This record gives sequence, structure tokens and C-alpha cells, in this order.
Amino acid sequence: MNSLTDRDWGWWPVVSLRPPKDRDIDNLTLLKMTCFFGPAMGLVMLLLRVRSLEALTLQRIALHLVLGCVAFFVLYKFTFAFFWNRRARRLRAKTTQPSPPLE
Repeated sequence: MNSLTDRDWGWWPVVSLRPPKDRDIDNLTLLKMTCFFGPAMGLVMLLLRVRSLEALTLQRIALHLVLGCVAFFVLYKFTFAFFWNRRARRLRAKTTQPSPPLE
């Protein structure tokens, strides 16, 4: 998972939101990412269901956009962000450990 999140193309077009590897992906960063990727996910969900819908209404489009945002936030939070934050904690712990005494 971390090898994917370390690549620039995985963050395009929000590369500027990627935190340093020793910093967590917090909810604010994830919310900013969701504003871009969530509606895109909602549109994909809508396109996959368009044949099974009786009518394509503005309410259904809006619902899919909102559901896409919620789905992206939750899925990313418990997959990529989980592993990113786990590594960030590990990296922070390495830098805060005292050096072994010199003999």
C-alpha cells in the first residue's frame, strides 16, 4: 500500500496534499482529497448503475456524488491512510529513540 502512495501519479492532481512520510494523513487532508476524488467515484458508481435506474434524476446524481464522497473517505481512511499513518508513527518513533551510549 505504501509503495503506491509514495508515487506521484497516485496523488495526481493533489500531489501538494501529500504529507511527509513521517506525518499522518489526518482527516483534514483526507477531506481535501475527498473533495476531488469523491465526486469522481460517485460518477463511476452512477455510470455502473445507469442501466438499472428507471430514470436519471438530479436527485439520483446528487445522491451518487455524496455517496461517492462518503465511500472514498471511508475506504481510503481504512486502507491507504491506515498504512501510511502506521509507517509515519514507526518513522517518528525511530527519530525520537535515544542513541545508544558510546563506550
